[in-house]
Amino acid sequence: MATPSQRLTSNQLSRAGTVVAALDIGSSKIACLIGRVDPGSQAGFAFMGGGRQQSRGFNGGTITDIEALERSIRLAVEDAEREAGERIDAVILGVTGPRVSAQLTEAQIELDQKEISLRDVHKVWKAALSRDLLRDRDLLGAFPVMYGVDDQDDVRDPVGMIGNRLRVLLNVVTAPTSLVKNLSECVNRAHLKVDRIVPSALASGAGSLIEDEVENGAICIDFGGGVTSVSVFLNGAPAGLDLIKVGGGNITGDIAQGIGTTFAAAERLKTVYGTADLDGPGLAERIEAPRLGDDGRLTACRMARGDLARMINPRVEEIFEMVGACLVSSPLYPILPRRTVLTGGTSQLPGARDVASRILDRPVRLGRPVDADLLGENFGIPAFSTAAGLIRYSMRGFADASQAGGMSAKAGASPGRRVVYRVLNWIRENF
Repeated sequence: MATPSQRLTSNQLSRAGTVVAALDIGSSKIACLIGRVDPGSQAGFAFMGGGRQQSRGFNGGTITDIEALERSIRLAVEDAEREAGERIDAVILGVTGPRVSAQLTEAQIELDQKEISLRDVHKVWKAALSRDLLRDRDLLGAFPVMYGVDDQDDVRDPVGMIGNRLRVLLNVVTAPTSLVKNLSECVNRAHLKVDRIVPSALASGAGSLIEDEVENGAICIDFGGGVTSVSVFLNGAPAGLDLIKVGGGNITGDIAQGIGTTFAAAERLKTVYGTADLDGPGLAERIEAPRLGDDGRLTACRMARGDLARMINPRVEEIFEMVGACLVSSPLYPILPRRTVLTGGTSQLPGARDVASRILDRPVRLGRPVDADLLGENFGIPAFSTAAGLIRYSMRGFADASQAGGMSAKAGASPGRRVVYRVLNWIRENF
């Protein structure tokens, strides 16, 4: 079985004409997008084609049926290959689920008043990653959020500076080895190799945040079908992530239970008539809402659209209250940026952005892939922000300690907070 090591190097990604394929495995859909590296374009790649299939065998970050998941992957990839007119043999794979976790860790090395080199940076990275190895977890990324040189904590790039001590604050992202291996096995069964595994929450940010938001700080909320992910970007780096095992599928389930109908019929009701806005227009409208009869078949019924909204709104509020709790519990909470982007398939539900802004008490914009015009009408929508971000992820150029030569493929770290607190005042002044 192919391992999830990084076969696609940065040099390859910068080579014009290289074909890059992204595979986003979600709870509601499997999406595959194919692009060709084009340094001359604003996006950095030319979009060739994409495919999507209903997700089967994967729910809430857990594989429930490996055979069904393999079939869904095959079909999505075949659709993308057919549209792109190109066969692919490897993908950048997005992985999600509540067991994908991020921890902040810190390390310091002594320099003896010398000029800091890239070797010193790699050395402090390694020192941070060598602490408290976690069992049965794979390292997906380790991102330097902040450096410190002696008493200065506002350093983004320490190379070339002179000092006695070099510190780093790393955001270390890991996933269970079993999840990584099983997802890789599904991809391998579809006769594809895994070039790289990327946390889907970070890919969503890479796909939907503009450059200014990545550099100056933003929060990305991906409101998906099975999970809702939260990623934080500071100083041009992924600084944190969290995941909630609740999403748009739970809203659909509430509708199905509330009116007594099938899940498929409830999903259509949500998509066509659903809204989280209890004060919006058209709530008195009577809509078709088929219900299950005594014989187990759907029968024609009608209901007020406002009644449907009253089933949807409490769950949407609950989800954003959970998002808010994640933000409050984060060690970065005192320095979190206010700029917030809401993306993902369920973000398109009318009223969802307004509920998010009210519950979180912060301005929220609805985000779609930054390359939406390039992706076209079918794929340039919030539901494909993660897949688009997987293609753009390596092109974003995030510094990643886990990709430095000689770094262990499995590592973890205990949360370190001393550096966080030392930089609180500086970031508070600048954000």
